[in-house]
Amino acid sequence: MYDLLLKGGHLVDPANGRNGRFDIGIRRGSIARIAPDIPRSEAAEVLNVSGLLVLPGLVDIHIHASSEFQGRVAHRMLALAGVTTALDMAGPIDDVLAIARDHGAGINLACLNRVKPGEMVGTADPSAGELEAGIAAALERGALGVKIMGGHYPLTPEATGRVFEIANRLGAWAAIHCGSTRSRSDLTGLREALDLKGRNHVHIAHINSYCRGTVKEPQQEALQAIEWLTEAENLVTESYLAVVNGTSGRCIDGVPESDRTRACLEQGGYPATEDGLRRAILEGFGRVNVIEGDRAVLRTGPEAVAVWEAAGTNVGISFPVNPPLPRLMLAAAKKRDGRFVVDALATDGGGIPRNFTISAGLRLVELEVLTMAEFVLKSCTVPARLLGLSSKGHLGEGADADVTVVDAAAAEVRTTIAAGQVVAHHGVVMGRSTRIITTERGRSAVEAAGLQPVVTDLAKSGFYRRDRI
Repeated sequence: MYDLLLKGGHLVDPANGRNGRFDIGIRRGSIARIAPDIPRSEAAEVLNVSGLLVLPGLVDIHIHASSEFQGRVAHRMLALAGVTTALDMAGPIDDVLAIARDHGAGINLACLNRVKPGEMVGTADPSAGELEAGIAAALERGALGVKIMGGHYPLTPEATGRVFEIANRLGAWAAIHCGSTRSRSDLTGLREALDLKGRNHVHIAHINSYCRGTVKEPQQEALQAIEWLTEAENLVTESYLAVVNGTSGRCIDGVPESDRTRACLEQGGYPATEDGLRRAILEGFGRVNVIEGDRAVLRTGPEAVAVWEAAGTNVGISFPVNPPLPRLMLAAAKKRDGRFVVDALATDGGGIPRNFTISAGLRLVELEVLTMAEFVLKSCTVPARLLGLSSKGHLGEGADADVTVVDAAAAEVRTTIAAGQVVAHHGVVMGRSTRIITTERGRSAVEAAGLQPVVTDLAKSGFYRRDRI
C-alpha cells in the first residue's frame, strides 16, 4: 500500500524526462512509483490532482525567516507558496532555529549567518582571525555558511575578500549582498564583488537588485550584468520577479540604519532620513511589513506609520524599486552552451510577502520567456543540486516526496507536500516542525535545538562542484 497516491496530474520533471499525465505513489516519505495509472485501491489515501500541474517541490535559495523579517509567519507563507525547501539568507542562526522549532510548517530549511558589524564581528574591517572564529562558530551552531550584508551593513573591500577566502577554506557556503564601504548595492557593487571573489566559490544574491537604473538605464545595467556573469567562474546566482524589495526600517539618530533603505528613499525622491521614511510610508512609496493573522502583508498610510513607530522603527520595509525589463532579462538570459546565466529563480521572500515564484514564473511561461521545463529547472532542480540535495528537485522513484501541485490557469498553488506529508492544501497549512539542512559540523546543534537535521556535504554540492548542476 502507498501512504498517498497523487492521481491524474500532469507531471513536469525535466530531470527525469517526464512531461505528461502520471500518477505518483508515495510511501514512507519517498516516491515509490510513477506510472500512467496506479489503482486507487493500492493507496491508503488518494488526492485527485486531475487537471493540475504536479511539480517537484520548489527550492527557494533566498528567503528570510528570522524575527527581523516576520519569521513566525514565514514558514506558513512558504508552505502556502509551494516551497518545500528554502535557504535563509541572513540568520542569525540561533534565532532562525528557535522560530523553525516553534513556528515550523513541515518544510526543509537551511540558514546562512550574517556577517554584521557589531553582531558577528566587531567592526566593518574584522581581522582574518576574528572572521575565521566567527565563521567556524556559525557552522558549529548549524549554519551552512555566511552572508555579507554589503548593501545594508557593509564591510571594507579587504574584509569582504577575507570572508570569501576563509569561508572557502572552511568548506562553508559564502554569499554576498553586493556593496562595501567603498561601493553601493548597484552595478558598481556587483563589479567589485566579482573582482574580490577571485577564484573563490561565492553566491551573489538577487542579481536584479543591482540593475535598478542608478548607474545606467536599467536594461543597459542588465546587459552589463549578463556579460560579466557569463564570464565569471565558481559563481552561484539567483534573481527574483517581484516589483518590491525588502529592507529594514530601523532608524538610529534620525537616519535609517541600512544603506539600502537610504538609497531607496533617494531613488524615490525622498530625504534619506527618518522623517523622509515617514513621509514615504504615508504617501505609499514605503510599505511596512505587517503581520495580519497568520501571514505578513505590506501596508502604507497612517496605520502603517503607527506600526513602524510602535516597533521603534525596527520593522521590515519594502519599496517598489525593481524595474520590469531587468527581471525578465535576467530570468531568461542564456550562455552560448544553453545554460542559464543566472542559476535560479528565488524570491528574497519568506516573511517578506513576495513569494511569487509560481504566480510570476508561470506568467513567464505563458509569455514564452521560459518553457515549463526551464521554469522547473530554475525553481526546483538546479537549486536542489546547488545545496547538494540529490533526492530533491525532481520526482524520480526513490526521491524525497517533495511535491508542489499547481493550478496553472490560476497560477496558484493548491497543495504542498514535503517528505510525503501534506503541509498545505487549498490555503490551509497543516504542517508542523522543520527539518534543518546543515553540515556534519552543525548536526549536534540542530539536534540540541529540538529539530531534525538533514546533513549535506557542500564539498560534493553544486556550490563547490559546478559540474553537478
